[in-house]
Amino acid sequence: MAFNPELICRIALALIFIGAGGVGIPHRLRADRAGGSVSPREDPRWFWLLMLIAGPPLALACIAFLVQPRWLDFALVEFPPWLRILGVPTALAGLVLFRWMFLHLGLNVTSTSLPRARATLVTSGPYRWVRHPMYTTVLILVLAVTLLTANAVVAASGLAMFALLAARSRIEERRLVERFGDAYRAYQGRTGRFLIRLRHPKKLP
Repeated sequence: MAFNPELICRIALALIFIGAGGVGIPHRLRADRAGGSVSPREDPRWFWLLMLIAGPPLALACIAFLVQPRWLDFALVEFPPWLRILGVPTALAGLVLFRWMFLHLGLNVTSTSLPRARATLVTSGPYRWVRHPMYTTVLILVLAVTLLTANAVVAASGLAMFALLAARSRIEERRLVERFGDAYRAYQGRTGRFLIRLRHPKKLP
């Protein structure tokens, strides 16, 4: 059987959606049952309006790639086959981080920037190094899906969605400071927002 990178990429993309849904949905449902759902209205209206603009092109492009990749030839990026296949281990790394993050976040998870009423400050697992590993996962998976599909629409929409999440994370952090005070400020000082902080800030004399 001949090596078919296109087929491998399509299978990998399908498995990303299955894996992310299989990990994320049960955890979110469990958290909502335990602590009640949090209304999307807790986030600024601009966030959801812009998500409605950025999200559908990404979803439709991924569906089209799974059904018939030729429909996306207008936005095709000429990646060599080896680079596209690199999307497979990249996706696996993202899903492993996704699973690890949920194991430590537990019932604290919400779809908004508002902490739950009984939220606790999580600093274990990936939270030991970064404050928003969920958004780091999004960035990794956007990279993986971009490599697999070799599509400019996927890249642009995915990066736009990550940029919106990054902007919302500032609101989330303000709310976490209000909830946890100095404990969260100290946590901010020793961790990166999305990437591991290589150097700690210098202490003032």
